[in-house]
Amino acid sequence: MFTRITANALAVFKLALAALAFIIVPVAANACTSFTLTATDGSRMYGRTMEFAQLLPTKVGLIPRGYEFASQINEQPGHSWKGKYAVIGASIFDSFALVDGINEHGLSGGALYFPGYAGYKNPADDPKTRANEVSPVDFLTWVLSNFKTVDDVKAGLDQVSLVASFYKPMNEIPPLHYTLHDTEGHSIVIEPMNGEIKVYDNPYSVLTNSPDFEWHTQNIRNYLFLSPFNVDSKDIMGEQLAPFGQGSGLLGIPGDPTPPSRFIRALGFITTVDASDLNKAPLTTMEHVLNNFDIPIGFVRSPTSSESEGKTDDDYTQWTAISDMKAKKFYIKTYENQTLRTVDFEDFDVSGSEMKLIELPAHQPPLPLIPKAP
Repeated sequence: MFTRITANALAVFKLALAALAFIIVPVAANACTSFTLTATDGSRMYGRTMEFAQLLPTKVGLIPRGYEFASQINEQPGHSWKGKYAVIGASIFDSFALVDGINEHGLSGGALYFPGYAGYKNPADDPKTRANEVSPVDFLTWVLSNFKTVDDVKAGLDQVSLVASFYKPMNEIPPLHYTLHDTEGHSIVIEPMNGEIKVYDNPYSVLTNSPDFEWHTQNIRNYLFLSPFNVDSKDIMGEQLAPFGQGSGLLGIPGDPTPPSRFIRALGFITTVDASDLNKAPLTTMEHVLNNFDIPIGFVRSPTSSESEGKTDDDYTQWTAISDMKAKKFYIKTYENQTLRTVDFEDFDVSGSEMKLIELPAHQPPLPLIPKAP
């Protein structure tokens, strides 16, 4: 069972309740930010940053059509399926567990951390029932390998059951929610809460982390005064006062790395991007916006970090990914190597039988501006 909710069908009192929960619930380090940019011709670029304290070994997965998947539920057999569509994405721990990606029809999306709020249905004891269950780390792969559009996803969600499953590489039941976007301009957020799957239409296309999507959409109302236009000088008691420098229209936009602040900041960027610049160089524009959400090691630290012992739980941007939904290309860059690398569906046999895992580029020194003579 799942509930479909439009973004504006929200009760105001839930904002206060969620705000209280956000304060009192211990929240693990997490700072993923995702959104889309849409050019005037309707073409879309989807991008996200991946922040985490624990190192998530990541490779680019190239998954062909017809690949045989088998989800594990607490190390027991879960749902098995044959993928309908080829998929490219960021694969963690040398598996088909994608946390971000795009399929051959342009459907794109990611799994983002959702601590303190994710509440999955318990897995079944009966093997027959469990054969219909998918773990949190496999859910995005199931979606991208089976559906063309957001509407298809909505119609097909009841085909499987998303359940709690311990994931040994992360030593936890990963608390996740999911963002999905298609080439027709539709976006949704899928959130498991209290054993129920909630599906929200997402006209903003933005998603960060906790609290839940309802809370974030209500929080937008606190920032309706923001504008990309600088304010004029003002007469105050006979004195003409002008703002200090540029950016006075955006004075008050939150700049901290918390999920609520990043949601508002991302929304501010994507609603003010110059259309002509986006149309001319969408990839470059997308990268510039994403750069604003980079977190270097040390800027966001867990209270349990212990520098004296040489151990930290610092959240940092491990990689950044972009999906060109029109050209069907996937781009990625890492903390160590800031050069975007790309792969598309012409780079492998989409009708093959094996998944390929491609290593991400290692650190490279800067190239000299003036090549040295041999």
